[in-house]
Amino acid sequence: MKKSIFLLAALLVIYSASNCRADRITIVADYWCPINCDPSSLQPGLMVEIAQIVFANAGHTIEYKIVPWARAIQDSREGKFTGIIGALRGDAPDFIFPENELLMVSPNAFFVKNDSKWSYNDIASLSNVKLAAVSGYDYGEILNEYIKKEGKNVDLASGEDAGERNIKKLLMGRVDVIVEAAPVLWYTAAKIGVTDQLKAAGQVSEAVGCYIAFSPAIAKSKEYARILSDGVDTLRKSGKLQEILQKYGLKDWK
Repeated sequence: MKKSIFLLAALLVIYSASNCRADRITIVADYWCPINCDPSSLQPGLMVEIAQIVFANAGHTIEYKIVPWARAIQDSREGKFTGIIGALRGDAPDFIFPENELLMVSPNAFFVKNDSKWSYNDIASLSNVKLAAVSGYDYGEILNEYIKKEGKNVDLASGEDAGERNIKKLLMGRVDVIVEAAPVLWYTAAKIGVTDQLKAAGQVSEAVGCYIAFSPAIAKSKEYARILSDGVDTLRKSGKLQEILQKYGLKDWK
């Protein structure tokens, strides 16, 4: 009897210690499917699914919320949230980034209506078109500077459905060109049934790493970044990463 009581007590201590070490990690972003989608969906987004699996294996839980992008960055910077989803290094250079990216994207790819003759050659090609972009996004140094200087030729959207609204503005003729990451543009176009009305029209630069980046105000951010980076390696070796990507119509880039 004493041995049973001792064993039960030991198990309770172990369980309690394990519970104390478990963290609730809150990651946020605006809607940017297939990177991060509807939190209530069975497919909440490829980066959300990766984070859920990796951190569950480390004994932690993920809480995912949709938050406007500028607020997501600022509130995470202050430590109100743990991290931001779908971040490029230029979005928040002071954040803690994992070594491994969770996707490669070109943030400054251009899209037009099928009957448009416009295509991107250099930054001067934008001078005679109205460009639709999303407020607060990092499009790379060249395009960021253009958007900042040429405000009158740029239509900036914000909010949860900014990408979808930009596509609708293009189809209605209110803008001439959209800048967006290709996986996001095509996913959104398919969702609203207009894929056949759009075409790619060039890009400013090659694909760059896209990440979940962690708050500089949270002491465990470096640990979380390491866990996530190592977890991506594990998922890739097991084939699980490709399985997740395929659900969203994507392929492993390595």
